[in-house]
Amino acid sequence: MKHLFHKIQTTIGNHLNSSSSQSSRSLSLAVLSLSTLAVLAVTAVAPALGRIQVSFPQASKLELQMMLNFPALFLIPFSLLSGQLTLRFKKRHILFTGLVIYFISGVGSAFIEDFTVFMVLRAFLGIGMGMVTPLSFSLIADLFSGDKRAKLMGFSSAVATSSAILMSLISGWLALYNWRYALGAYGISLFVFIMVFFYLPEPQVSDQAVKQAKLPKLVYAVVVFNLFSIVIFNLISNQMAFYLKDTNLGDSAESGIAIAAYQGAQFLVALIFDKIYRVLKNNTAIFGLGVSVVGFMILFAANSLWMIVLAVFITGLGIGTLVPYNALTISNQVTPDLSGWALSLNTSALFAGQFISPFLFSLISTIFGFTSIRFYFLSAAIMCAIVALIIFSVKINHRRNKLIKASIM
Repeated sequence: MKHLFHKIQTTIGNHLNSSSSQSSRSLSLAVLSLSTLAVLAVTAVAPALGRIQVSFPQASKLELQMMLNFPALFLIPFSLLSGQLTLRFKKRHILFTGLVIYFISGVGSAFIEDFTVFMVLRAFLGIGMGMVTPLSFSLIADLFSGDKRAKLMGFSSAVATSSAILMSLISGWLALYNWRYALGAYGISLFVFIMVFFYLPEPQVSDQAVKQAKLPKLVYAVVVFNLFSIVIFNLISNQMAFYLKDTNLGDSAESGIAIAAYQGAQFLVALIFDKIYRVLKNNTAIFGLGVSVVGFMILFAANSLWMIVLAVFITGLGIGTLVPYNALTISNQVTPDLSGWALSLNTSALFAGQFISPFLFSLISTIFGFTSIRFYFLSAAIMCAIVALIIFSVKINHRRNKLIKASIM
């Protein structure tokens, strides 16, 4: 009888553990599914740009190019608004609202014949993205801790990168038949909605959420650092095609290879980010910047396509480390009550950096009289080195101050 009771107990325990494991996997998948949405704003449309131009002949080339980044103009303010809303409303409700707006505006744009209405829907797509994107990192911070949090922060970046690569290929293939089919990619938000509805619980929120809305100074410092990171690293996406053409080392096909290597490196390092962070801890940012300095210096000196591919791969390892590290550092500094607001600032910095990047390097070129894109990469290497030294010196001073305080006590 005793043996039978023990067997029943063991069987029930195994079943509960299995159910718990299954539930944990479903929760992880639900959170990670949110990471697929932001990248679709550009990747679902960019391969079809030529076909879209045929359907809207009245639109200028500039207007069509603006269309790609138009959602980001609305993402930034609504990302900040979403962060504030999390202090007062349930995150699930904000997610549901954002996902519905995203689905209607994204899929709905495939049926539009007027370019102005098409652009209006692109604006609403940005609004939906702004409400959803900050929560992709925030919910990881709310629902997970320790090594699991670090692992999922890395996986979130990996999912975003792999989605960008995969959706670019799928959208390009669908656009061969009809560019409107490519916009069906936005329908993935329906799958995300279902995952969130069934598997994503509402994070527990303190009753003092609104009263505790002051963020630590370190959060603002990391947001500024994230802005710097994106401004610097967006240089590769913006200038690679021009760099290859100016140096007679390739054209659009070779540019595609280089960008694929850059994104592939980000994907690979994101998969093992938790292991990198476990070893390096607070030295992760210095490591990411140091690797990037090497990559940018090789780009500056490159005289063959394969040197360029190697360089962008190394640089991709750098930014692939920094993006999840920044989000993880912020989430570790705040309570779950404030994670939505803190990470919405981080998300806004990420997209603002994409806009600022070309203007900053154009200004640097004007000031220093650069005649070659090579010097853009040299200036990027110098800036990364300077910021790494600043972070290192701040860490040394902080450690020294702690030792002094300890000796006094």
